[in-house]
This record gives sequence, structure tokens and C-alpha cells, in this order.
Amino acid sequence: MGGESPSFFSSLDEEAWSLIDCWSYLFSALNSRRCVIAGLINASNVDLQIKSTSLVEGGSPLFQIPSRDYDEGQAILHPGAAMIFFAWGVAPSLQHIGGVFMNIETNAFVCNLLDRSHSTSLVPVSGYQVGFLEKSYDELGWWAKYWLLVTKHGFGQ
Repeated sequence: MGGESPSFFSSLDEEAWSLIDCWSYLFSALNSRRCVIAGLINASNVDLQIKSTSLVEGGSPLFQIPSRDYDEGQAILHPGAAMIFFAWGVAPSLQHIGGVFMNIETNAFVCNLLDRSHSTSLVPVSGYQVGFLEKSYDELGWWAKYWLLVTKHGFGQ
């Protein structure tokens, strides 16, 4: 998908909800696993470099699903582009809850996103404003969905 479509952002959100819905059907009952989806929208007029992504806790790789306006070789999310990050945990046990904890660092912010709301953090870099458009959680703690919006302050915006 590309940002030129008038339904670009609503389509992205529908995809994120579809991913959660499919996940909950595939991994339920005794095979249950938590998951986290984080959507990132570059609403600044400058390139956003994805410096690093890591899954601090979980049972999967940290998948990146970018829109068309992403330069994979340089890890650059161009203005107007978006990316969805997705990861899941291990099956819970008596010793381990099977949580999900992802870290994303860009030239505009550093954030920690978890399957539990009280532990998320977001620190913008000087000159940028980054906010949560959405923080949605399953009542039982099986999934969390975030949308982050990045804008730039000052001259050259």
C-alpha cells in the first residue's frame, strides 16, 4: 500500500485489526500466546530512520510490515509512509507469563511497547513530537495495539 490512496490510514488500521483477529483464532486455548502490534506513521516532512528494533521479551522475531514508501536498504520511512511492527510471546507457563516487550529506536524517538499498558514508554528526540494515536488492549492481556504519529517541530517542517 502507498500513501496516495485516500483510504490509506483506515486500510492500515483494518489490516492491524485483521492481524489481531487472525492471531486470536490461531493461538487460543492451550496454544495461547500474547501479541503486540505497533503502527508508526511518519507525518513529518523529513525521512525517519529506523535505527534499531528488538524483541526484548517474546517468542518470535520482530516483524516489520512497511508501506510502499520505505527504503529497506537505508531503513528510511519517507514522509507520509507507515510501518507496522508485530511480535508474539511464548506460550505461558506456571513460571512465565509469556509477555511481549518490543523496543523501537528511530532518529525521532525511542519507545518500549509491551502487552501491558502500564509499562509502555515513549521518549521523543529534540525537534520531534511523537504521540500515541491509539493504545488498545485486550481485557485479558492477550494483545496490545498501538499507533504512533511522528511530526517535526520548527523550521523546515
